[in-house]
Amino acid sequence: MKIKAQGVSEVVLEVNDMKRAVDFWSGQLGFPVVQQWGYQDNQFTEEANEIWATWLYVGGPTRLGLWLPRNFNNQQLVEKASPVSLWNGLFDEGGVHVHLALYIGIDQIEAAIHLLESHHIDNKIITRGIHKRVYFKDTENNVIEFYTQSMEEDYLSRLNPM
Repeated sequence: MKIKAQGVSEVVLEVNDMKRAVDFWSGQLGFPVVQQWGYQDNQFTEEANEIWATWLYVGGPTRLGLWLPRNFNNQQLVEKASPVSLWNGLFDEGGVHVHLALYIGIDQIEAAIHLLESHHIDNKIITRGIHKRVYFKDTENNVIEFYTQSMEEDYLSRLNPM
């Protein structure tokens, strides 16, 4: 048996300034904010005064989370380092972010490049054949990529050669 994933459900980036990050991702890039949470008493809540997490819809089955850093106490750090099955709570962050790539259709990539340039967002474009990759940084120095190649099309053709 194999897992039949349908794509990426969510990706979360850590941000240091929520307003600045939301202004960039929603205000400049145009991804709509679909939900915002606070964080009180080690729980997520929609009733908080301060926004701790923002969810944006980026297309298909995928949402992008922007989360402020969590400051774990020593007990929580010990628990977080233990096997997941032994956790009393949920430590839903960890690892090292390398970069985030979003699929942009070939017919939409020039408009995406124009949008970046209209907001003076420094970018690097790499063209290979018919595909383009556009790299830039968000307000938190995360490396972001817009890529015109559909992994679904590419990998399905590799997995099922004719």
